[in-house]
Amino acid sequence: MVINLCLPQFRPRIYCNKISADGYEVENLISEDLTKRSHGFRTEYFIKPPVYVTVSFPFNVEICKINIDLTAGGSQNVTGLEMYTSALSSRVSWNTPECQTPGPDEPSIPEKEAFTLVGKVLLKNQSQVVFSHRGFKARPPFGPMEATLPSPAVVAQELWNKGALSLSHVAHLKICITHVTGSGIPCIKRLEVWGQPAKTCSQEVIDSILLVASESLPQELSLQAPALPMESDCDPGGQSEGQQAPSSLLELAEVIRDVPEEFLDPITLEIMPYPMLLPSGKVIDQSTLEKCNRSEATWGRVPSDPFTGVAFTPHSQPLPHPYLKARIDHFLLQHSIPGCHLLGRAQTALAVTPSSIALPSQKRKMEQGEHAPDSSLGLNASCFSTTSLLVSPTTSEHTAKKMKAASELMDCSTEQPGSILGPECTSCKRVFSPYFKKEPVYQLPCGHLLCRPCLGEKQRSLPMTCIACQRPFASQDVLRVHF
Repeated sequence: MVINLCLPQFRPRIYCNKISADGYEVENLISEDLTKRSHGFRTEYFIKPPVYVTVSFPFNVEICKINIDLTAGGSQNVTGLEMYTSALSSRVSWNTPECQTPGPDEPSIPEKEAFTLVGKVLLKNQSQVVFSHRGFKARPPFGPMEATLPSPAVVAQELWNKGALSLSHVAHLKICITHVTGSGIPCIKRLEVWGQPAKTCSQEVIDSILLVASESLPQELSLQAPALPMESDCDPGGQSEGQQAPSSLLELAEVIRDVPEEFLDPITLEIMPYPMLLPSGKVIDQSTLEKCNRSEATWGRVPSDPFTGVAFTPHSQPLPHPYLKARIDHFLLQHSIPGCHLLGRAQTALAVTPSSIALPSQKRKMEQGEHAPDSSLGLNASCFSTTSLLVSPTTSEHTAKKMKAASELMDCSTEQPGSILGPECTSCKRVFSPYFKKEPVYQLPCGHLLCRPCLGEKQRSLPMTCIACQRPFASQDVLRVHF
């Protein structure tokens, strides 16, 4: 695959024409220290655009894609970017001693006239930009780059090919921050330049680069996975497991290709364990919706639709999506996805814990005790005492509510299947679902419901009577109802 040319093992050099803030030097973008690299680059508060960040490579490269994250400092300040390239080789090459021992001195950068504008973008609310080269073709031994799933927070922009050397024979890449929001600070959180050595590189240079890339393959795999939105809320234990087994990342990438797009959360791009249908028509996971609501609550705002910003009302609420949930569960049963533990525990619990079905168990045991013979009263009493311990008066109010809800669900599960499907058409027995509101529903004076096709058939036959109760009705007495 193509390589990230900004990794320190490929010996890039970087320079900025403006003063950087303490702890946020521009060298952090290519630093070997992961802590420094996580800080990113940020200028001093009094610096205004334009700000130029120049990356010099020790060998000429052919650019495939440029990934830029602009969320340094926790906010998005940069709104305008320009990309320039230069084919003039620097004095420091791949095999020179100066390149192998990089120093803090400024690299040899060509004049401004030597750079060619190859990309430009203006941002609104996005924080990440991806510049891609449409005409890029990987050459052996470097394979093509794996396709990534699109994200609403990422802007995709194509690089402009301004000649044979503008993208396929690059020695210097200059990033210009042209605009910031208000009094924002120019910053870059992360920079990745994916590509391969140019065709003009010697075979000796290509072999040495390939050797370095193969030695650092596990590190590249761990760095290639982009940080997902709200990843800080996830359990850190899962990250250590993923770093211990880099081969599982390749297996996960192969499986993700076969996952239908409607199974993935559009915000986190993860499989949804509990999909929720929003009033806007979008579907996200319940955990993602809860995180969005908590984020809104920190600003004093009520829960709202993450995609439209419209607040929820009693008549406009997120609803479970049981049909999609069933499809996702069926897919997870058919496929083994590494790192996805949605189908139960690997080990059973050793200790007995209070169960949410304690109240129904107590009810059943009381009924058994009334009809049991005297010889079995002792056994039933012991079972009842064990259950009563689980539902002691010291149970918290929150636990009591959960138990009550669970008992209601269990009582509902003992009813007939047709009683939980919701209202249906009296004529064709079609169930009216609250998820699909395009089909109108009509109510007769007797209270029974009809769908539009069945009502049309009734109007053709006179007199019009209800099939269920045989009561006659007139057309002007029919009302349209909404769920």
